[in-house]
Amino acid sequence: MDVEYCAGTVVCIQLGEHKIDALFRPAADPGLQRQDRPVVLRLHGVLGNLLDETEHFLPKALAERGYASITMNTALANLGLFYGFGVFDDVIPQIEAVCDYLCAAGFTKVILAGHGLGAAMAVRYAAARQHPASRPDVIKGLVAIAAPYSLPETIRRRWGRFGAEPSYEQVNQKARQAIDGGRWPQDETIVVRRAHGPSRLPKHAEIYTLKTWWALAGPEAAGARVYQHIGEVVVPLLLVSGREDELVAPQESEDLSRIARSAGNADVTHVVLDANHRFDGKHDELCHTVVQWLGDRFGRQSHAQ
Repeated sequence: MDVEYCAGTVVCIQLGEHKIDALFRPAADPGLQRQDRPVVLRLHGVLGNLLDETEHFLPKALAERGYASITMNTALANLGLFYGFGVFDDVIPQIEAVCDYLCAAGFTKVILAGHGLGAAMAVRYAAARQHPASRPDVIKGLVAIAAPYSLPETIRRRWGRFGAEPSYEQVNQKARQAIDGGRWPQDETIVVRRAHGPSRLPKHAEIYTLKTWWALAGPEAAGARVYQHIGEVVVPLLLVSGREDELVAPQESEDLSRIARSAGNADVTHVVLDANHRFDGKHDELCHTVVQWLGDRFGRQSHAQ
């Protein structure tokens, strides 16, 4: 069995009766570790950090350039969608708790970064932080990689393309029958075949409960409609999309960038790479894009600084 060494420190952050697991990775050179430099808060895609290969590349690239990063698991990670507790909007207080942890550690600048589902969560949180009751000053930038225009619409369209079983509308009807005034007395686990690809193999399936599907992919899942929230993001924004993305069309990121600019965000960058959704074989380019964007806005790292 191959065992991979993962640099960094595992931290557990208390939130009520629960704990949030996260991996903190400092700058590779202690001489470059400065808490007035941005720290990158990374949010996972579907199934958490188990399948997000950028976890093995981007934190290393950030560390080598003097940027600390912390990668967190939210309630949507790993088995959250399978067992009914991975509700999309419930991630907001979890991300807030990690921001509080970083502030208590002395960091004053947080850059949110997410891939796919993580990008949708990052946009949702950045928009929520603009309200007066929160502390918008700590969030200084947002990196959205393979960001969907709207998770419900992206999933509905993908299921239709691959002929998902059951179909989007069948799951929607079943969820409507199970919900009761916001409660889920008849919640159950569902397996959707051909959700990610044309075969009935497990790798092309998705698993939810009706409750978690409704909050993430249902037609009334307002929190997951990225296009409705990205206009409230006022910090510098980087969108990176893959020209060969099989799950999220590059046009979705272009449409999101247009909405952000139209809403008044003066610093919106959209970069398209020749890559699929997972950026296989293109991680160096992806890392270079993110690090260059950070350096252009927050300064290059060097011992002289």
